[in-house]
Amino acid sequence: MGHDEKHDKHIDVEHIDHEKHNHKDHTYRDTYDPRGTRRKISTIVVIILLLILITGLVLWLLYRPHKPRFRVVGATVYALNGVTTMQFTLVTRNPNQRVAIHYDHLVVLLSYNNQAISPPLMLPPLHHETKTTVAMFPMLPVPPEFVNGLGNDDGFAAVSLRVVLTGKLKYKSGIWSSHKRVYVGCDVLVGLKRGSLGEVPLLGPSVCKVDT
Repeated sequence: MGHDEKHDKHIDVEHIDHEKHNHKDHTYRDTYDPRGTRRKISTIVVIILLLILITGLVLWLLYRPHKPRFRVVGATVYALNGVTTMQFTLVTRNPNQRVAIHYDHLVVLLSYNNQAISPPLMLPPLHHETKTTVAMFPMLPVPPEFVNGLGNDDGFAAVSLRVVLTGKLKYKSGIWSSHKRVYVGCDVLVGLKRGSLGEVPLLGPSVCKVDT
């Protein structure tokens, strides 16, 4: 074998090695694309965020608390030892299917023409299970002249009163809970007669506004 043949073989080996190296580089560039990898990661992150948002929306729709409902369904006047009181039957409904309601620091009073005519009365805490109705019977002292002064001798006078309830409210479902202030104002039209005692008529359904 001559010197030229050895030189040619050496060149061929170098050429083959160079081709292999170029092929490896080309294969590496084909299999690893930084921009494509970033796009895949971004797509995965977006999908995860969308799943989290959808899950949160579904949970919010399922467990979103609805305000309780209130109405006054009865009123009674009592006079004992010179003290005149009015007792109201206040009914509240928890419309939530998955969220219970707990009331605390409840205070109720009676107002007439935007003026309180009874002292504030503290009520005990109240736990309200889902889809249930609870009645409260607050007895509120009122000035005797209020009943006698507004009533008619011959018939009932229509008197517009407001039963006001304030306090703290807690929505609770499992480990989740939310604390809020609550204000309830129930406008009720009652029929008063001078010297009225006992149950007095309600001249129409009450209208209650609930703010939380």
